[in-house]
Amino acid sequence: MCSSGDDHDYVVSGQHIYAGGEQLMVSRRDLLRGGAAAVIAGGAAALFAQAPAGAQAPAAPGPATNAGGVIFWGNNPGGVNPTSILAERQGPTKTSGMKFKALVRYANALTTETLTLLPIHPLHVVIRMQASQTCYSSTGQLNTTNRAQFAAVAGHGGVGIVEEVGRLVKRVKVGDQVMLATTPNCGVCANCLSGRGDLCNTRLPAIPSATMSDNTPVYMTAPPMGPAGYSEIIVSDEDWVVPLFTNVPAVESSVLACVGGTGLGLAMCRFPIEAGSDVAVFGLGPIGMSAVQGARIQGAKTIIGIDPIRYRRDLALKLGATHVLDSNADKGNDLITKIRSLTADPVPAGRRYAGERQAGPTYVLEAVGGTRFPLPPNVESPSDMTGIEPLQQAWTVVRNGGYVRTCSIGHPMGANVSFPGGQWANAGKTHVPGNYAGVQALRDLPRFVRLIESGLFDAKSMVGQVFGSDKMKDAVQVAADRSAITSAIQFS
Repeated sequence: MCSSGDDHDYVVSGQHIYAGGEQLMVSRRDLLRGGAAAVIAGGAAALFAQAPAGAQAPAAPGPATNAGGVIFWGNNPGGVNPTSILAERQGPTKTSGMKFKALVRYANALTTETLTLLPIHPLHVVIRMQASQTCYSSTGQLNTTNRAQFAAVAGHGGVGIVEEVGRLVKRVKVGDQVMLATTPNCGVCANCLSGRGDLCNTRLPAIPSATMSDNTPVYMTAPPMGPAGYSEIIVSDEDWVVPLFTNVPAVESSVLACVGGTGLGLAMCRFPIEAGSDVAVFGLGPIGMSAVQGARIQGAKTIIGIDPIRYRRDLALKLGATHVLDSNADKGNDLITKIRSLTADPVPAGRRYAGERQAGPTYVLEAVGGTRFPLPPNVESPSDMTGIEPLQQAWTVVRNGGYVRTCSIGHPMGANVSFPGGQWANAGKTHVPGNYAGVQALRDLPRFVRLIESGLFDAKSMVGQVFGSDKMKDAVQVAADRSAITSAIQFS
Protein backbone atom coordinates (compact mmCIF):
# COMPACT_ATOMS: atom_id res chain seq x y z
CA MET A 1 0.00 0.00 0.00
CA CYS A 2 1.35 3.38 -0.86
CA SER A 3 1.45 6.29 1.49
CA SER A 4 -0.98 8.82 0.15
CA GLY A 5 -3.14 9.67 3.14
CA ASP A 6 -0.68 9.28 6.00
CA ASP A 7 -0.29 12.82 7.37
CA HIS A 8 -2.56 14.37 4.75
CA ASP A 9 -5.87 16.14 4.93
CA TYR A 10 -7.89 14.92 1.97
CA VAL A 11 -7.88 11.15 2.41
CA VAL A 12 -10.24 9.52 4.85
CA SER A 13 -8.31 7.90 7.69
CA GLY A 14 -9.50 4.40 8.40
CA GLN A 15 -9.81 0.97 6.90
CA HIS A 16 -12.95 0.18 4.92
CA ILE A 17 -14.22 -3.37 5.33
CA TYR A 18 -17.22 -4.81 3.52
CA ALA A 19 -19.03 -7.84 4.92
CA GLY A 20 -22.33 -9.08 3.59
CA GLY A 21 -22.89 -5.81 1.74
CA GLU A 22 -22.49 -3.72 4.88
CA GLN A 23 -19.61 -1.28 5.17
CA LEU A 24 -17.74 -1.24 8.46
CA MET A 25 -15.34 1.66 8.84
CA VAL A 26 -12.65 0.73 11.34
CA SER A 27 -10.34 3.54 12.38
CA ARG A 28 -6.79 2.45 13.15
CA ARG A 29 -6.81 4.98 15.99
CA ASP A 30 -9.78 3.15 17.51
CA LEU A 31 -8.15 -0.20 16.95
CA LEU A 32 -4.98 0.86 18.70
CA ARG A 33 -7.03 2.04 21.66
CA GLY A 34 -8.91 -1.24 21.76
CA GLY A 35 -12.25 0.35 20.94
CA ALA A 36 -12.92 -1.75 17.85
CA ALA A 37 -11.84 -5.13 19.18
CA ALA A 38 -15.33 -6.53 18.71
CA VAL A 39 -15.28 -5.59 15.04
CA ILE A 40 -11.98 -7.33 14.43
CA ALA A 41 -13.08 -10.41 16.36
CA GLY A 42 -16.47 -10.56 14.68
CA GLY A 43 -17.27 -8.82 11.42
CA ALA A 44 -13.77 -8.73 9.98
CA ALA A 45 -13.12 -12.34 10.91
CA ALA A 46 -16.32 -13.36 9.15
CA LEU A 47 -15.32 -11.37 6.10
CA PHE A 48 -11.94 -13.01 5.71
CA ALA A 49 -13.36 -16.46 6.35
CA GLN A 50 -16.21 -16.18 3.86
CA ALA A 51 -15.08 -13.84 1.11
CA PRO A 52 -14.66 -15.31 -2.38
CA ALA A 53 -11.26 -15.52 -4.05
CA GLY A 54 -11.42 -12.18 -5.86
CA ALA A 55 -10.51 -8.84 -4.36
CA GLN A 56 -13.30 -7.54 -2.14
CA ALA A 57 -12.38 -4.27 -0.45
CA PRO A 58 -12.61 -0.84 -2.06
CA ALA A 59 -9.95 1.81 -1.95
CA ALA A 60 -10.44 4.51 0.65
CA PRO A 61 -12.35 7.40 -0.91
CA GLY A 62 -11.44 11.05 -0.53
CA PRO A 63 -14.06 13.60 0.51
CA ALA A 64 -14.10 15.30 -2.87
CA THR A 65 -17.11 17.29 -4.00
CA ASN A 66 -18.45 17.48 -7.52
CA ALA A 67 -20.09 20.50 -9.07
CA GLY A 68 -20.89 20.91 -12.73
CA GLY A 69 -18.42 18.22 -13.79
CA VAL A 70 -15.57 19.53 -11.60
CA ILE A 71 -14.18 17.47 -8.70
CA PHE A 72 -12.60 19.53 -5.94
CA TRP A 73 -9.93 18.23 -3.57
CA GLY A 74 -11.89 18.80 -0.38
CA ASN A 75 -14.70 21.31 -0.22
CA ASN A 76 -13.88 23.77 -2.99
CA PRO A 77 -11.47 26.00 -1.06
CA GLY A 78 -11.78 29.57 -2.27
CA GLY A 79 -15.27 29.09 -3.68
CA VAL A 80 -14.12 28.48 -7.26
CA ASN A 81 -16.83 28.73 -9.90
CA PRO A 82 -16.94 25.32 -11.64
CA THR A 83 -18.17 26.87 -14.87
CA SER A 84 -15.10 29.06 -15.08
CA ILE A 85 -12.76 26.07 -14.64
CA LEU A 86 -14.39 24.22 -17.50
CA ALA A 87 -14.37 27.35 -19.65
CA GLU A 88 -10.57 27.60 -19.28
CA ARG A 89 -10.04 24.61 -21.56
CA GLN A 90 -8.05 25.40 -24.66
CA GLY A 91 -9.77 25.04 -27.99
CA PRO A 92 -9.31 21.79 -29.89
CA THR A 93 -5.59 20.93 -30.13
CA LYS A 94 -3.59 18.19 -31.84
CA THR A 95 -4.56 15.55 -29.24
CA SER A 96 -8.26 16.45 -29.07
CA GLY A 97 -10.33 13.54 -30.32
CA MET A 98 -7.48 11.03 -29.92
CA LYS A 99 -8.68 7.45 -29.30
CA PHE A 100 -6.95 5.23 -26.74
CA LYS A 101 -7.57 2.35 -24.34
CA ALA A 102 -7.82 2.69 -20.56
CA LEU A 103 -8.92 0.65 -17.56
CA VAL A 104 -11.97 2.50 -16.24
CA ARG A 105 -13.82 2.09 -12.95
CA TYR A 106 -17.42 3.24 -13.27
CA ALA A 107 -20.77 2.21 -11.80
CA ASN A 108 -20.38 -1.49 -10.95
CA ALA A 109 -17.68 -2.34 -13.45
CA LEU A 110 -13.91 -2.22 -14.03
CA THR A 111 -13.38 -2.63 -17.75
CA THR A 112 -11.01 -1.72 -20.54
CA GLU A 113 -12.66 1.01 -22.58
CA THR A 114 -11.84 2.96 -25.74
CA LEU A 115 -11.85 6.63 -24.76
CA THR A 116 -11.78 9.87 -26.71
CA LEU A 117 -9.57 12.69 -25.46
CA LEU A 118 -11.15 16.07 -24.67
CA PRO A 119 -9.46 19.49 -25.14
CA ILE A 120 -6.96 20.18 -22.38
CA HIS A 121 -6.62 22.89 -19.73
CA PRO A 122 -3.68 25.36 -20.18
CA LEU A 123 -1.91 23.70 -17.21
CA HIS A 124 -2.37 20.14 -18.44
CA VAL A 125 0.21 17.74 -19.86
CA VAL A 126 -0.77 14.91 -22.23
CA ILE A 127 1.43 11.84 -21.77
CA ARG A 128 1.68 8.68 -23.86
CA MET A 129 2.40 6.09 -21.19
CA GLN A 130 5.33 3.69 -21.46
CA ALA A 131 4.87 1.81 -18.18
CA SER A 132 2.77 1.98 -15.04
CA GLN A 133 3.41 0.29 -11.69
CA THR A 134 0.67 -1.30 -9.66
CA CYS A 135 0.11 -0.45 -6.01
CA TYR A 136 -1.89 -2.17 -3.29
CA SER A 137 -3.82 1.05 -2.70
CA SER A 138 -5.34 0.83 -6.16
CA THR A 139 -6.40 -2.81 -5.91
CA GLY A 140 -9.65 -1.82 -4.23
CA GLN A 141 -10.85 -0.86 -7.70
CA LEU A 142 -11.24 -4.57 -8.35
CA ASN A 143 -14.25 -4.53 -6.06
CA THR A 144 -17.23 -3.62 -8.21
CA THR A 145 -19.87 -4.23 -5.54
CA ASN A 146 -19.70 -0.58 -4.56
CA ARG A 147 -21.05 1.74 -7.22
CA ALA A 148 -18.56 4.34 -8.48
CA GLN A 149 -20.32 7.68 -8.89
CA PHE A 150 -17.85 9.09 -11.43
CA ALA A 151 -16.01 7.29 -14.23
CA ALA A 152 -12.27 7.41 -13.57
CA VAL A 153 -9.20 5.75 -15.03
CA ALA A 154 -7.79 3.24 -12.55
CA GLY A 155 -4.33 3.17 -11.02
CA HIS A 156 -1.84 5.92 -10.33
CA GLY A 157 1.67 6.81 -11.38
CA GLY A 158 3.99 5.71 -14.15
CA VAL A 159 6.40 6.86 -16.85
CA GLY A 160 5.70 8.15 -20.35
CA ILE A 161 6.52 10.59 -23.13
CA VAL A 162 4.93 14.05 -23.38
CA GLU A 163 2.61 14.32 -26.39
CA GLU A 164 1.27 17.82 -25.78
CA VAL A 165 1.47 20.58 -23.20
CA GLY A 166 -0.97 23.35 -22.30
CA ARG A 167 0.04 26.88 -23.18
CA LEU A 168 0.94 27.76 -19.57
CA VAL A 169 3.09 24.67 -18.88
CA LYS A 170 6.76 25.48 -18.19
CA ARG A 171 8.21 22.39 -16.52
CA VAL A 172 8.22 19.97 -19.48
CA LYS A 173 8.01 20.04 -23.27
CA VAL A 174 6.84 17.71 -26.02
CA GLY A 175 9.15 14.69 -26.33
CA ASP A 176 10.31 14.70 -22.69
CA GLN A 177 10.19 11.49 -20.72
CA VAL A 178 8.34 12.16 -17.46
CA MET A 179 7.22 10.43 -14.30
CA LEU A 180 3.79 10.87 -12.77
CA ALA A 181 4.29 11.26 -9.03
CA THR A 182 1.86 10.21 -6.33
CA THR A 183 1.70 13.76 -4.98
CA PRO A 184 2.16 17.15 -6.64
CA ASN A 185 5.20 19.35 -6.04
CA CYS A 186 4.48 22.86 -7.32
CA GLY A 187 7.54 24.40 -5.64
CA VAL A 188 5.83 27.67 -4.75
CA CYS A 189 3.16 26.94 -2.13
CA ALA A 190 3.93 27.44 1.56
CA ASN A 191 4.52 23.73 2.18
CA CYS A 192 6.87 23.34 -0.78
CA LEU A 193 8.81 26.44 0.26
CA SER A 194 9.17 25.13 3.82
CA GLY A 195 10.65 21.82 2.70
CA ARG A 196 7.43 19.80 2.82
CA GLY A 197 6.77 19.29 -0.87
CA ASP A 198 5.19 15.97 0.06
CA LEU A 199 2.32 18.09 1.42
CA CYS A 200 2.06 20.42 -1.58
CA ASN A 201 -1.36 22.05 -1.41
CA THR A 202 -1.55 23.59 -4.87
CA ARG A 203 -3.59 21.61 -7.39
CA LEU A 204 -6.23 22.14 -10.03
CA PRO A 205 -9.72 20.79 -9.49
CA ALA A 206 -10.26 17.67 -11.59
CA ILE A 207 -12.16 18.10 -14.83
CA PRO A 208 -13.09 15.34 -17.29
CA SER A 209 -10.20 14.47 -19.62
CA ALA A 210 -11.98 12.05 -21.94
CA THR A 211 -15.31 10.48 -22.78
CA MET A 212 -16.53 6.92 -23.15
CA SER A 213 -18.33 5.73 -26.27
CA ASP A 214 -21.66 6.84 -24.77
CA ASN A 215 -20.20 10.30 -23.94
CA THR A 216 -19.86 9.58 -20.20
CA PRO A 217 -17.13 11.94 -18.91
CA VAL A 218 -14.00 10.24 -17.56
CA TYR A 219 -11.58 11.69 -15.00
CA MET A 220 -7.82 11.08 -14.88
CA THR A 221 -6.89 13.26 -11.93
CA ALA A 222 -9.18 12.76 -8.96
CA PRO A 223 -8.95 12.18 -5.20
CA PRO A 224 -7.48 10.46 -3.41
CA MET A 225 -4.59 9.30 -5.57
CA GLY A 226 -3.84 11.99 -8.13
CA PRO A 227 -3.02 11.15 -11.75
CA ALA A 228 -4.21 7.77 -12.95
CA GLY A 229 -1.89 5.20 -14.50
CA TYR A 230 -3.65 2.38 -16.32
CA SER A 231 -4.16 4.03 -19.66
CA GLU A 232 -2.33 4.43 -22.96
CA ILE A 233 -2.80 8.20 -22.59
CA ILE A 234 -2.83 10.15 -19.34
CA VAL A 235 -3.71 13.82 -18.85
CA SER A 236 -2.15 15.33 -15.74
CA ASP A 237 -1.70 18.72 -14.13
CA GLU A 238 1.83 20.04 -14.57
CA ASP A 239 2.49 19.95 -10.80
CA TRP A 240 2.36 16.13 -10.72
CA VAL A 241 4.83 15.68 -13.59
CA VAL A 242 8.59 15.23 -13.08
CA PRO A 243 10.92 15.30 -16.12
CA LEU A 244 13.42 12.43 -16.40
CA PHE A 245 16.69 12.42 -18.29
CA THR A 246 17.82 8.82 -18.21
CA ASN A 247 18.25 5.60 -20.16
CA VAL A 248 16.74 3.44 -17.40
CA PRO A 249 14.02 1.19 -18.90
CA ALA A 250 10.60 2.71 -18.26
CA VAL A 251 9.28 -0.43 -16.55
CA GLU A 252 12.05 -0.16 -13.96
CA SER A 253 11.81 3.59 -13.36
CA SER A 254 8.00 3.35 -13.11
CA VAL A 255 8.46 1.46 -9.82
CA LEU A 256 9.59 4.76 -8.28
CA ALA A 257 6.33 6.56 -9.12
CA CYS A 258 4.71 5.22 -5.97
CA VAL A 259 5.85 2.08 -4.17
CA GLY A 260 9.59 2.36 -4.81
CA GLY A 261 9.70 6.07 -4.14
CA THR A 262 7.70 5.65 -0.94
CA GLY A 263 10.01 2.90 0.33
CA LEU A 264 13.15 4.89 -0.41
CA GLY A 265 11.50 7.89 1.22
CA LEU A 266 11.00 5.92 4.44
CA ALA A 267 14.73 5.35 4.65
CA MET A 268 16.10 8.52 3.05
CA CYS A 269 13.71 11.46 3.52
CA ARG A 270 12.67 13.64 6.48
CA PHE A 271 14.37 11.54 9.20
CA PRO A 272 16.94 9.64 7.09
CA ILE A 273 18.63 6.57 8.52
CA GLU A 274 22.07 7.28 9.94
CA ALA A 275 24.98 5.08 8.85
CA GLY A 276 25.74 2.30 11.31
CA SER A 277 22.19 2.19 12.69
CA ASP A 278 19.97 -0.81 13.38
CA VAL A 279 16.78 -0.92 11.30
CA ALA A 280 13.68 -3.13 11.33
CA VAL A 281 11.27 -3.14 8.37
CA PHE A 282 7.76 -4.48 9.03
CA GLY A 283 6.22 -5.63 5.74
CA LEU A 284 8.28 -6.66 2.71
CA GLY A 285 5.94 -5.72 -0.09
CA PRO A 286 7.29 -3.34 -2.74
CA ILE A 287 7.35 -0.43 -0.28
CA GLY A 288 9.07 -2.36 2.49
CA MET A 289 11.46 -3.99 0.00
CA SER A 290 12.42 -0.57 -1.30
CA ALA A 291 12.89 0.57 2.29
CA VAL A 292 15.29 -2.34 2.84
CA GLN A 293 17.29 -1.14 -0.14
CA GLY A 294 17.15 2.43 1.13
CA ALA A 295 18.47 1.33 4.53
CA ARG A 296 21.34 -0.49 2.80
CA ILE A 297 22.12 2.57 0.68
CA GLN A 298 22.17 4.71 3.82
CA GLY A 299 24.72 2.40 5.42
CA ALA A 300 22.63 0.70 8.11
CA LYS A 301 24.53 -1.94 10.09
CA THR A 302 21.63 -4.29 10.79
CA ILE A 303 18.54 -4.52 8.56
CA ILE A 304 15.80 -6.89 9.76
CA GLY A 305 12.97 -7.66 7.33
CA ILE A 306 9.73 -9.05 8.75
CA ASP A 307 7.05 -10.67 6.59
CA PRO A 308 5.00 -13.91 6.55
CA ILE A 309 5.53 -14.49 2.80
CA ARG A 310 8.59 -16.64 2.13
CA TYR A 311 9.52 -15.38 -1.36
CA ARG A 312 9.57 -11.86 0.01
CA ARG A 313 11.93 -12.80 2.82
CA ASP A 314 14.25 -14.52 0.32
CA LEU A 315 14.24 -11.46 -1.95
CA ALA A 316 14.91 -9.13 1.00
CA LEU A 317 18.11 -11.06 1.80
CA LYS A 318 19.21 -10.58 -1.80
CA LEU A 319 18.48 -6.85 -1.74
CA GLY A 320 20.14 -5.91 1.52
CA ALA A 321 18.48 -7.36 4.61
CA THR A 322 20.94 -8.87 7.07
CA HIS A 323 18.22 -10.91 8.78
CA VAL A 324 14.62 -11.89 8.01
CA LEU A 325 11.88 -13.06 10.35
CA ASP A 326 8.58 -14.85 9.68
CA SER A 327 5.82 -12.97 11.52
CA ASN A 328 3.63 -16.08 11.38
CA ALA A 329 6.28 -18.19 13.12
CA ASP A 330 7.36 -15.57 15.64
CA LYS A 331 4.33 -13.82 17.07
CA GLY A 332 3.69 -11.18 19.69
CA ASN A 333 6.42 -10.90 22.30
CA ASP A 334 8.45 -13.68 20.65
CA LEU A 335 8.94 -11.49 17.59
CA ILE A 336 9.90 -8.51 19.75
CA THR A 337 12.39 -10.64 21.68
CA LYS A 338 14.02 -11.86 18.45
CA ILE A 339 14.34 -8.35 17.03
CA ARG A 340 15.91 -7.13 20.26
CA SER A 341 18.35 -10.05 20.28
CA LEU A 342 19.48 -9.09 16.77
CA THR A 343 20.01 -5.48 17.84
CA ALA A 344 21.61 -6.10 21.22
CA ASP A 345 23.96 -3.50 22.62
CA PRO A 346 27.65 -4.46 22.19
CA VAL A 347 28.51 -2.40 25.27
CA PRO A 348 28.52 -4.60 28.41
CA ALA A 349 25.61 -4.14 30.81
CA GLY A 350 26.25 -1.57 33.50
CA ARG A 351 28.71 0.44 31.38
CA ARG A 352 26.50 3.51 31.07
CA TYR A 353 29.44 5.86 30.72
CA ALA A 354 30.87 3.70 27.93
CA GLY A 355 27.74 4.22 25.84
CA GLU A 356 25.40 1.51 27.08
CA ARG A 357 22.00 1.71 25.41
CA GLN A 358 18.70 -0.15 25.28
CA ALA A 359 18.36 -3.11 22.90
CA GLY A 360 16.14 -2.58 19.87
CA PRO A 361 16.43 -0.86 16.49
CA THR A 362 16.86 2.88 16.27
CA TYR A 363 14.64 2.99 13.18
CA VAL A 364 11.48 0.96 12.58
CA LEU A 365 9.92 1.36 9.14
CA GLU A 366 6.30 0.16 9.04
CA ALA A 367 5.01 -0.82 5.59
CA VAL A 368 2.35 -3.43 6.36
CA GLY A 369 -0.92 -1.67 5.62
CA GLY A 370 -3.15 -4.64 6.38
CA THR A 371 -4.47 -7.38 4.09
CA ARG A 372 -7.71 -6.42 2.39
CA PHE A 373 -8.30 -9.55 0.36
CA PRO A 374 -8.14 -13.32 0.79
CA LEU A 375 -4.83 -14.49 -0.68
CA PRO A 376 -4.42 -17.46 -3.04
CA PRO A 377 -3.39 -20.82 -1.51
CA ASN A 378 0.25 -20.49 -2.65
CA VAL A 379 0.75 -17.18 -0.82
CA GLU A 380 1.14 -17.19 2.96
CA SER A 381 -1.55 -15.13 4.69
CA PRO A 382 -0.59 -13.08 7.76
CA SER A 383 -1.98 -14.19 11.09
CA ASP A 384 -3.20 -10.61 11.62
CA MET A 385 -5.18 -9.46 8.58
CA THR A 386 -5.71 -5.95 9.92
CA GLY A 387 -2.08 -4.83 10.07
CA ILE A 388 -2.64 -3.47 13.57
CA GLU A 389 -0.45 -5.93 15.47
CA PRO A 390 2.71 -5.05 13.47
CA LEU A 391 2.05 -1.37 14.16
CA GLN A 392 1.87 -2.06 17.88
CA GLN A 393 5.00 -4.22 17.72
CA ALA A 394 6.85 -1.47 15.88
CA TRP A 395 6.16 0.96 18.71
CA THR A 396 7.11 -1.57 21.35
CA VAL A 397 10.39 -2.74 19.83
CA VAL A 398 11.88 0.60 18.76
CA ARG A 399 14.36 1.64 21.41
CA ASN A 400 13.90 4.76 23.50
CA GLY A 401 15.03 7.72 21.47
CA GLY A 402 14.27 5.89 18.23
CA TYR A 403 12.02 6.59 15.28
CA VAL A 404 8.96 4.83 13.88
CA ARG A 405 8.13 5.76 10.30
CA THR A 406 4.67 4.89 8.99
CA CYS A 407 3.52 5.14 5.41
CA SER A 408 0.17 3.45 5.01
CA ILE A 409 -3.28 4.98 4.75
CA GLY A 410 -4.78 5.76 8.15
CA HIS A 411 -2.06 6.00 10.79
CA PRO A 412 -3.29 8.91 12.93
CA MET A 413 -1.33 8.80 16.18
CA GLY A 414 -2.08 10.72 19.36
CA ALA A 415 0.11 11.49 22.35
CA ASN A 416 -2.15 9.43 24.62
CA VAL A 417 -1.73 6.17 22.72
CA SER A 418 -0.07 3.54 24.91
CA PHE A 419 1.60 0.26 24.01
CA PRO A 420 2.98 -2.73 25.91
CA GLY A 421 6.25 -1.68 27.49
CA GLY A 422 5.38 1.92 28.15
CA GLN A 423 3.87 5.05 26.66
CA TRP A 424 5.58 6.45 23.63
CA ALA A 425 4.99 9.99 24.85
CA ASN A 426 7.43 9.63 27.74
CA ALA A 427 9.93 7.22 26.20
CA GLY A 428 11.44 9.64 23.72
CA LYS A 429 10.13 7.69 20.76
CA THR A 430 9.31 9.73 17.67
CA HIS A 431 6.53 8.92 15.22
CA VAL A 432 7.28 10.25 11.74
CA PRO A 433 4.34 10.03 9.33
CA GLY A 434 4.42 11.67 5.95
CA ASN A 435 2.49 11.61 2.74
CA TYR A 436 4.61 9.84 0.10
CA ALA A 437 6.94 9.09 3.05
CA GLY A 438 8.25 12.64 2.87
CA VAL A 439 9.33 12.42 -0.78
CA GLN A 440 9.46 15.76 -2.56
CA ALA A 441 8.88 14.67 -6.13
CA LEU A 442 10.95 17.26 -8.02
CA ARG A 443 13.92 16.85 -5.68
CA ASP A 444 13.84 13.14 -4.89
CA LEU A 445 12.52 11.18 -7.87
CA PRO A 446 15.42 12.24 -10.17
CA ARG A 447 17.97 11.28 -7.51
CA PHE A 448 16.24 7.95 -7.00
CA VAL A 449 16.58 7.34 -10.76
CA ARG A 450 20.32 8.03 -10.35
CA LEU A 451 20.38 5.25 -7.75
CA ILE A 452 19.08 2.84 -10.40
CA GLU A 453 21.66 4.06 -12.90
CA SER A 454 24.50 3.52 -10.44
CA GLY A 455 23.30 0.05 -9.44
CA LEU A 456 22.58 1.06 -5.85
CA PHE A 457 18.82 0.50 -6.18
CA ASP A 458 17.95 -2.80 -7.85
CA ALA A 459 14.78 -1.85 -9.70
CA LYS A 460 14.92 -4.85 -12.01
CA SER A 461 14.41 -7.26 -9.09
CA MET A 462 11.51 -5.08 -7.94
CA VAL A 463 9.57 -5.71 -11.14
CA GLY A 464 7.69 -8.95 -10.53
CA GLN A 465 5.43 -9.57 -13.53
CA VAL A 466 4.98 -7.41 -16.63
CA PHE A 467 1.68 -7.28 -18.50
CA GLY A 468 0.69 -5.73 -21.81
CA SER A 469 -2.00 -3.09 -22.12
CA ASP A 470 -4.52 -5.82 -22.97
CA LYS A 471 -4.01 -7.36 -19.50
CA MET A 472 -4.25 -4.31 -17.24
CA LYS A 473 -6.84 -5.85 -14.95
CA ASP A 474 -4.67 -8.97 -14.57
CA ALA A 475 -1.79 -6.80 -13.39
CA VAL A 476 -3.99 -5.30 -10.67
CA GLN A 477 -5.10 -8.76 -9.58
CA VAL A 478 -1.46 -9.84 -9.11
CA ALA A 479 -0.96 -6.89 -6.75
CA ALA A 480 -4.11 -7.85 -4.85
CA ASP A 481 -3.00 -11.50 -4.61
CA ARG A 482 0.56 -10.57 -3.57
CA SER A 483 1.72 -13.41 -5.83
CA ALA A 484 4.68 -11.31 -7.06
CA ILE A 485 6.61 -8.49 -5.44
CA THR A 486 5.06 -6.06 -7.94
CA SER A 487 3.39 -6.05 -11.31
CA ALA A 488 3.73 -3.49 -14.05
CA ILE A 489 1.91 -2.61 -17.26
CA GLN A 490 4.07 -2.02 -20.31
CA PHE A 491 2.41 -0.07 -23.09
CA SER A 492 3.51 -0.74 -26.65
